Amino acid sequence: MATLFEVQRAADELSSEERAGLAAHLIATLPSPPLGPEDQELDRRDAEMDSGAITALDHEEFVSAVGRK
Repeated sequence: MATLFEVQRAADELSSEERAGLAAHLIATLPSPPLGPEDQELDRRDAEMDSGAITALDHEEFVSAVGRK
């Protein structure tokens, strides 16, 4: 079996069209990223908000908390 380095070197020798096809193939074989929180997580967060256990941040508080001001 070829090493990653050998595969990369071989890919470098492909035409740009072949490299694009290889890249598309590799991307298509990757697992899909999660689309967002699952329903159970959303339900848990809603329950926390409804119970008053946590409070939502307004936009200014969020921006301040992530250090964007």
